[in-house]
Amino acid sequence: MKLTMYIGQVNHAVIQEQDQKLALYMQVYSKHSEKLLNETTESVWEIEQICADRLRAPWNEFVFHHILACMAVRDEDYVTAYTEQSLVVSTFLKEFQTLTNWPLETLYIVNGDLRRIAVQADNQLQSRGEKPSKLEDCARSINKSFTVCITDRSSLSLSRKWGTYNIIGILFRTYFKLRSHNLCKNILRAIKAADLPELDQYPMAHQVTMRYYSGVLSFFNEDYKKAELDLQFAFDHTPPRFHKNRRLILHYLIPTRLLHGSLPSTHLLQEFPELSTLYQPLATAIKTGNVQLFDEALMNGGARLISLGTYLTVEQSRGVAVRTLFKKIYTTMDRTNKLSISLFQTALAFVGVAADEDEVECMLANMIYKGYIRGYISHEKRVLVLSQKDPFPGLESQQ
Repeated sequence: MKLTMYIGQVNHAVIQEQDQKLALYMQVYSKHSEKLLNETTESVWEIEQICADRLRAPWNEFVFHHILACMAVRDEDYVTAYTEQSLVVSTFLKEFQTLTNWPLETLYIVNGDLRRIAVQADNQLQSRGEKPSKLEDCARSINKSFTVCITDRSSLSLSRKWGTYNIIGILFRTYFKLRSHNLCKNILRAIKAADLPELDQYPMAHQVTMRYYSGVLSFFNEDYKKAELDLQFAFDHTPPRFHKNRRLILHYLIPTRLLHGSLPSTHLLQEFPELSTLYQPLATAIKTGNVQLFDEALMNGGARLISLGTYLTVEQSRGVAVRTLFKKIYTTMDRTNKLSISLFQTALAFVGVAADEDEVECMLANMIYKGYIRGYISHEKRVLVLSQKDPFPGLESQQ
């Protein structure tokens, strides 16, 4: 596409308020940008002049810096590309504040590209032995877009507030990449204080993104009930064609469900081979009460679980495997409500776990505290006295 034709198309999209078309032309990583660069022979100075002649301010600067950002990405100069894309975002944001919500898709595109370029720029800086700083700067820039959306006071049908949750998705993805999860709290507080439409009035894609990040944050805060609700919603409403997104959700949903003994189905794990490698041995261990198998599976998958931030939660589900084993003892002993602690010690030894009676007593006490078992321990007699009614209650309410 010739430069003059491209600028004409952008100008038409702006005048006609055609958001999808404008967003398409403002994508850095697209066939449109590749075709434009392939057919652009003008110098930088000439490009600037053509933009100034054919577009009103500030759209001329917006398009000019976009073209320079595309050129820098093509040349793999990501630090320069980030500088240019930052100018694209800041120029657009100044104009966006004076408009209705018609160019929301363009807002998402320029911020999403800024985040992607920032990651590449930081990698480039790091390879040069310099301090990576672009993603942090990017987060501040996206935060400004969030503020412009959430503080809009125009009528709801024209409001920029409809862009709030999609921008939050881009911002939270940036915070997660920076491992700055604590910064998400400020955004969540702002949402609670703002006069926003209910989340279920937003497009389903926005709802899913928000519920995913909300679920992961609850997961990290050990609020597993809320985490499961949000993550299950996100998973149920993510179409199968978005395989990668569904896998990301399951990385947190499966550990949350393991805590109350809800195991992933074989069909589900077959759909996600990486998850099958991680969780099939753990699921088998929990189902059979094979504590040694659980420990081995946890050790084998430990590095991956640590990188995801889920190791400690998965480790907690070891208690569910132990509970399964202990319940087998109760069933084998004709459901008597008084069981010697030595029985549990023998059972653990049978599955390859060495523990003295004091350690076993400590395990039982911990399980009683968590609600996994109903009863009490007679320390003097070294006996577990189980409740006559439902000594091994369902775990769904024990999170």
